Amino acid sequence: MNQIYFEAKGEALLERIGMTKAEFARRMGIRKQNVKALFKSKNLETIYKAAGVMGVPFEILVGYIEEPDLSEIPLEPYEEEEKITEDGIPTGDTPEDVVKRRNIISNFYREWKMKNPLQRRFNLSLKEYINIRFVSITETCTHASRTYLSTLAVLQLDAILTGAKKVTTVPAKKNQNQKEFDKMLIMHYLCPGIGTVKMTVGVKRKTHEKVQYCITALEA
Repeated sequence: MNQIYFEAKGEALLERIGMTKAEFARRMGIRKQNVKALFKSKNLETIYKAAGVMGVPFEILVGYIEEPDLSEIPLEPYEEEEKITEDGIPTGDTPEDVVKRRNIISNFYREWKMKNPLQRRFNLSLKEYINIRFVSITETCTHASRTYLSTLAVLQLDAILTGAKKVTTVPAKKNQNQKEFDKMLIMHYLCPGIGTVKMTVGVKRKTHEKVQYCITALEA
């Protein structure tokens, strides 16, 4: 019986993207010594989570192969997560708190773009790349900075870009900020410790390029 990509090339993928087994184990919530056994798993939920951690399409990891070819995978180089912590984010509603949160979000995107020169992540639900553009930063800074949870959600950008699922499609508004888009995709992602996070993705009118527009936490 042929091996699936996940089993045949899981460890090679880690090496290729520069992620250590220790970091992979931490993100998967397992012990480092169990990584080798994990790659033999056929559990789809486990493989789906691993795909998000490694930033590769789920469909490729579960495909059966004779001679695996890593060149087929639209893989982005792995970078260490931004080290902004919850303790550094103001929780209040004063104008000063909002300004501080806005600066945190802006600086986070700036650092993220430096580490991700292609400025995109492959989304498992859409099976397409979601791109970060100038409007992504301005809109998210404006809206996410209004609350602590939304600001905290932005720091999970990679996970949201990769794992968010489309729930509906709405027409783009006829305003300055959305004029370049034909429609907007509303996507949700369940963020541990935060709850459901809403990501709006704009679809450009001419190129159909997917652009992350705004990210906010849906508070109860």
